[in-house]
Amino acid sequence: MEAREVQVSLSRDLSFFDITMIGIAGMIGAGIFALTGIAAGIAGPAILLAFFLNGIIATLTGLAYAELGSAIPQAGGGYLWIKEAMGDYAGFMAGWIDWAAHTIACALYAVTFGAFFAEMVVHFIGIAAPAHLLSKISALAMVSFLAYVNYKGAKESGKLGGMVTLLKVLILVVFALFGIYRMLTYPDWMDSYRPFMPTGISGILAAMGLTFIAFEGFEIIVQSGEEVKDPERNIPKAIVVSLWVAVGIYILVAFSLLGAVKADVPSWMYLGRLAELSLVRVADTIMPLGGWMILAGGLISTVSAMNATIYSSSRVVFALSRSGYLTRALSRINEKTRTPHYAIFFSYVIVAVASLAPIETVASAASLMFLYLFLSVNVALVVLRLRRPDIKRTFSLPLVPVLPLIAIVFQIIIAYFLISQIEHGLTVFLMTAVWMFFGSLVYYAYSEKELEKREEEEVMTVFKEIPIDKKKFVVLVPIANPVIAKKLVRFAELIARQRDGEVVVMNTVKLPIQTPISTPAKDVKNAKEMVEKLMNLSVPAGGVVTVSHNIAEAILTAVDEWKADMIVMGWRGRTFRRDVVLGSTIDPILMKAKCDVVVVRFEPGEKMPDFKRILIPTVGGPHAKLACEIARDIAAERKAKIKLLYVGTSEKEMEKADLVFKEAIKELEGLNVETEFDVSRSPSERIAREAENFDLTIIGASEKTFLHNFLLGLFPEKVARKTSRTVAMTRKWVRII
Repeated sequence: MEAREVQVSLSRDLSFFDITMIGIAGMIGAGIFALTGIAAGIAGPAILLAFFLNGIIATLTGLAYAELGSAIPQAGGGYLWIKEAMGDYAGFMAGWIDWAAHTIACALYAVTFGAFFAEMVVHFIGIAAPAHLLSKISALAMVSFLAYVNYKGAKESGKLGGMVTLLKVLILVVFALFGIYRMLTYPDWMDSYRPFMPTGISGILAAMGLTFIAFEGFEIIVQSGEEVKDPERNIPKAIVVSLWVAVGIYILVAFSLLGAVKADVPSWMYLGRLAELSLVRVADTIMPLGGWMILAGGLISTVSAMNATIYSSSRVVFALSRSGYLTRALSRINEKTRTPHYAIFFSYVIVAVASLAPIETVASAASLMFLYLFLSVNVALVVLRLRRPDIKRTFSLPLVPVLPLIAIVFQIIIAYFLISQIEHGLTVFLMTAVWMFFGSLVYYAYSEKELEKREEEEVMTVFKEIPIDKKKFVVLVPIANPVIAKKLVRFAELIARQRDGEVVVMNTVKLPIQTPISTPAKDVKNAKEMVEKLMNLSVPAGGVVTVSHNIAEAILTAVDEWKADMIVMGWRGRTFRRDVVLGSTIDPILMKAKCDVVVVRFEPGEKMPDFKRILIPTVGGPHAKLACEIARDIAAERKAKIKLLYVGTSEKEMEKADLVFKEAIKELEGLNVETEFDVSRSPSERIAREAENFDLTIIGASEKTFLHNFLLGLFPEKVARKTSRTVAMTRKWVRII
């Protein structure tokens, strides 16, 4: 019996109720205890509307998380999706900001803990002490203690976390009920909500920005996806339900808090003065032991949240280090405690420093960081929908790109008013900008070089045969698919023969990321045999077999080692696999290879096409020049006829077409060449129809902007999808002096 590979995965034992409670636990925490009064002082009674609108925006972003989590269900979450959509730098910055966001969120919980602890000691127990100093000392002491707990490896149990969540919800609901009861005893209770928007729309938007951090807990649901029963239904549903349970509790608490207050000034103004202690002070006046209950809930909540965020922030920097973005020291594991002690220490330092700032400043900084992250995730969703429609999605957000763009616009607006309206908002913005600038310096000064160094370490050559007759022009042919490998090598042979060059056949054995690169792979022998069979050519030929975790990086390393002048790669067309052309393998080659690149999609069938008729659709440029050079080589070998086709959008382009034809004909001098100018609303469809009459169509890579290609795909790829004939795309490497 044939042995089967055992697949290891997490047990799916979390129900809809379980993950909904996880989401509620992440969103009902220190934020509502500390920020409700401050936000009421900013927006007035319209804080109710601010919570509601934040719920809508958070729901849109939460469902974006749900789609991306179903499409790319790997550990790393937002960092991984942003990297997949927008590249290494954007991915690093997402991780860099994520680290800061979690550490500053931890500082917010620490500041809240210190304020509540000082309130308990000074006003409830009655010990004479400077409240502000006691607040800062207790915050630092608790952060230090929990950092040590994380270093030792202790964790909060799941049952304890569930009990803490239920206790927090119970305390807040009891407070709200007492507040509403007290409010209804006032004959003029509705006056507490008039005027509804005393600070206008700007106040609402500023309050939304300040409290946005309270809604970031939904991402925990997506991170639990591998353990959830029926995840495609339960995860989106749990995100929506947990968010709106939290929003409902926020609105209920704020409503009762505003109505229960009786003061010489409007209740919202009075709450603003009480700031983070508003729930404590109001609860003490409306219910028995109310102050003690809120203090207990706040202290328990902040300790639990601090412990969780110290853990999560240290794991973010640990992951960045392990990926190669930061120094290896930050991913070292302590031999005794088995924890990333350096990562914990550096996260602790940031938390400790940030906890010395005022609570409003800390909350604003944390919210601004999370706004950036959530905005980036929404952008990643739109980009991946356009660039990667082939990815299987078990859940899809409807009305894309409309809904993500709505979320993006509102997140930008909220961030603006957070910066412009909140006290010290400009300082928060400048600190965030400095952090991002410093991150960019780290990336370009260290990360890029370190990534290249680690990539070189992760490529092991297990077979190499150098051509006996070494030539100056080298064509590297990476192969993987046996169906087209022979065609690729023959295609490269045609080019090499005309240029008095050599062909190097390359095969890479890809190992799983968790498998050490030094581990022998059973496929190495087969890869070597495949290369050796393909080296029997009419031109000097060599071969190489490498083992790597990343095929693209192995190819780039081979380009440098062999000093290749050209890469000839294959493409089978769009499939539902994620490692095909214009994906994780081809894109890095097109962007990074320091040589010319030719990507060929052969027509179906085992026979090599004759290439008697060659079509070159062209609008000029260096990539089109390479297309002409390749056509010249093949036409000289096969005595082929060449047709130059310029498809414009109007007759006005005819003069430009004539200039393009003249430049191309210089490259094709002495060959059988005809030209045609045509006008079409859809150039790709017009070219695809024409391509059906030719054995080979060679198209230069688009000269559009990088962003255009990034979002909408390369033009040659659009043509290739619409024809069954052989299509080659050329990318000219332009040396920058």
